[in-house]
Amino acid sequence: MLFVKKYSPQHLYKNLNYKNIILGLFVLTITLFEAQGEGDFKIFLSASKDLFIGKNIYKEFYNEWFHYYYSVFFAVIIFPLTLLPLYTAKLIWLLINIFFVVRIWKAIVCWLPVEWLEPKYRLVFGIVSFAFIFRFLLDNIHLAQMTILILFLTLEGIRLILEGKEISGSFLIAIGIDIKLLPILFIGYLVYRNKWKSALYILLFVGFLLMIPTIFIGFQHNNFLILERWSLLNPLNQEHVLDTTERSFHSITTFLSVLLVENCGDYHALPLKRNIANLSLHHLHYIITIARLILVLATLYFMRSLPFKSSTSKIQTIYEISYICILIPLVFPHQQHYAFLFIFPATSYLIFYNIFLFYNNKESNSATKTIHAVTLFVSFLLTSSHLILGQFNKYYDHYKILTYGILILIILLAFSPPKKIAHKKVLA
Repeated sequence: MLFVKKYSPQHLYKNLNYKNIILGLFVLTITLFEAQGEGDFKIFLSASKDLFIGKNIYKEFYNEWFHYYYSVFFAVIIFPLTLLPLYTAKLIWLLINIFFVVRIWKAIVCWLPVEWLEPKYRLVFGIVSFAFIFRFLLDNIHLAQMTILILFLTLEGIRLILEGKEISGSFLIAIGIDIKLLPILFIGYLVYRNKWKSALYILLFVGFLLMIPTIFIGFQHNNFLILERWSLLNPLNQEHVLDTTERSFHSITTFLSVLLVENCGDYHALPLKRNIANLSLHHLHYIITIARLILVLATLYFMRSLPFKSSTSKIQTIYEISYICILIPLVFPHQQHYAFLFIFPATSYLIFYNIFLFYNNKESNSATKTIHAVTLFVSFLLTSSHLILGQFNKYYDHYKILTYGILILIILLAFSPPKKIAHKKVLA
């Protein structure tokens, strides 16, 4: 049978040691290979070097035309890596990121009742979950990007807070916000879940992290760089309204820009029509703002309880966290494809939901089960198109196929509430 009695945590992946060894060797091989290129990590290291010789790291261009967008604090803490050869520094960074991936997975499965599954189906669940987001993992490893770190800090921070370790959890989320702002949406989530103290701790820690570089570069230069970074990130900047300066951008901002404006400033656009209207920038700005508000307010649907109350179950927790994680790369501008690793909790939840729907929920008819599975597979094809048929990448990016796949995930998530599986009888 698919579902059995709960196993102890020690039993969960017993007898899979040899598989872990094979997997570890596979991951190590990929890591050693990917460490050979420069990736975006060279940008981080170059900015760190420039910081300590007094340059304005937010005005400099790296790798010809790229800005450094991350915090002064991050540039400070990675400075020791600038003293190493690039290959060694990048290898260390990638190995640390592999550890973060393991911790991300542990955070996800701690909210899902995977212990109800027989070992072979737990293995299937794990393989399919990683296959769904493999494209984004590979992108982040290939470019030595930041998303794995930010997702780890977010999920681990939330996990610790919900386990009563508010100071350590809040500190992790604060680091994530300081480095890349993205986890800031979870402050609102914590307030809604009556974790006021944690929300306050996060704000205090963010202020503390902003001031740490003062020790190394002085108060005046640090304040100057904080303002320069804000000038670069300001969401009111025109480039963040259209958000089409690079073909690989994907967010609700970019999606609506290419859909509603004929000449949206995308210099890499193909000579193929994709817009259904031609609005002014003024009207586009309002539509984008409204779309963002609708997406954020939709969080209330996924919370499924009144404010200032704790979540009703662990599976409800991952359900609401999953939606907020999807929101992050959608509502923030200037998001590259690798940022959508944030769908990991949602896809894992939906895969588990699908398994339950097929094997342990006799109340659902076969048509419902098939539609759910096929729709999830379509989302996988759209989000992983770069990996499956990479020769057509320029067309995928031109039409923003990835964003369609993400919007399908949101619809699926909305129709897959935990109440359909959280209180079912577990089969013996």
